[in-house]
Amino acid sequence: MGVYPSPFAHQIQALENFYKGKDLFVATGTGSGKTECFIFPMLAKLATEAHNSPKTWQSRGVRVMIMYPMNALVSDQISRLRKLLGDTQDNFQKIFTEICNENSRRPQFGMYTGRTPYPSKLDNKQDKKLNSTLEEITQQENFDTLAELGKVPAKANMQNFLAKLDDSLHIPDANDAELVTRFEMQNFCPDILITNYSMLEYMLMRPLEGKIWSDTKLWLENSPENKLLFVIDEAHMYKGSTGGEVALLILRLFYKLGVARDKVQFILTTASMPEDKQSKDNFFKNLTAADSTDNLKYLMGDTEILPDKPKFDIEPTKILQFKSEDFEDTEEKQFDALNKFLSQLDGAPKNFSNLQEIYFWLYENLTNYRPFAEMFKLCRGNSISLNELAKNIFPNLQLEKALQAVSILLEVAPLAKKDNAVLFPVRIHMLFRSLKGVYACTNSNCSHSHNYDKLTLGEIFLSDGILTCTRLSKCSL
Repeated sequence: MGVYPSPFAHQIQALENFYKGKDLFVATGTGSGKTECFIFPMLAKLATEAHNSPKTWQSRGVRVMIMYPMNALVSDQISRLRKLLGDTQDNFQKIFTEICNENSRRPQFGMYTGRTPYPSKLDNKQDKKLNSTLEEITQQENFDTLAELGKVPAKANMQNFLAKLDDSLHIPDANDAELVTRFEMQNFCPDILITNYSMLEYMLMRPLEGKIWSDTKLWLENSPENKLLFVIDEAHMYKGSTGGEVALLILRLFYKLGVARDKVQFILTTASMPEDKQSKDNFFKNLTAADSTDNLKYLMGDTEILPDKPKFDIEPTKILQFKSEDFEDTEEKQFDALNKFLSQLDGAPKNFSNLQEIYFWLYENLTNYRPFAEMFKLCRGNSISLNELAKNIFPNLQLEKALQAVSILLEVAPLAKKDNAVLFPVRIHMLFRSLKGVYACTNSNCSHSHNYDKLTLGEIFLSDGILTCTRLSKCSL
């Protein structure tokens, strides 16, 4: 379900400090489990209220708001929550009611962005369209797999939901983990609201979402213990003018809810944090309207020390005999490729019995091999170009061969796993620059002219700054 028996130190520290009422600013590397630093506190918050204050738990209201800078990150988080809170085996609710009490209502979440069905008034045509789309998904052979991956709305009974949609009824089932349409959320406030700052601004202005805020306001007033948990992921995105706008937006949220700063607990996460404490303090205070950082806990994570001198090296020829796709195919082919790759290495077993055994061995031993150890060190804490990686790890190879070898390392390293922890979670950013301009020769007699739909142009150039056609001396652009 995404909660593992051996969390990282910073994840435990996040939970402990959340319980102490601290605001958190989490800055650890990519793939280090920053999401758990607010998922764990979120789960603890919901369970604590349901257990200790069953009366207020029955009230609707946003208990947790998670704000992202872009919709792609929202969609990723929704998949995560579907697998956790709305798992297909209903394990979460069984555990939740066992911990709290069997009459505890189910926590519900909802995504409220421009992609949430649907932006206008209640419309039977849109109901029918959404019904048709979801019905088509339910008929697919891989529906169960999609549901397990969190790609399907977490409804307790999809057919009942579709039947109600057919009658334009947006009333969630008490056992639904997810609220799907805006009308469900407008009338049945979710406990966890996932949105972006642009949509949050609209929601604070429009009467349509008024009940969400009035329900939340009443819940906050019900008990001194009730606080809104406000999660800001990718916090480094909110700098400059954007940061100023979001800071004012947060103040408007306080005003809408009629609360002071002390009724909101913040968790900020980022992979990029300034070095000096003064800059960090100022950023946090300015963004979250905090008077001081006395109640703030920074969590930077503990960096494991890699060996200075790895035990083994790997000859480039042993790497270059493989292709990237060898490790991307079916599990059977991946197993064969990994077995073949590892059988060449000094200190490695000559044969493994299954993929899980290989993953575990990679996790425990990859740092003992120079090319991998150097790649881990070069990538740790910062981004680096593929060319730089290739030149540093394989200085004696031609760049083309070195890049090929690095691509194999990047295929193998992320497969090093232990208890769902990944040794080297790779994130590759591919940057593309659009064309600066398209230039065409205006001479219809150009020796490289093109004709299309009665339009004739001379040679086409994609290079900037060309003023004279190079195909014919008398042509001009």
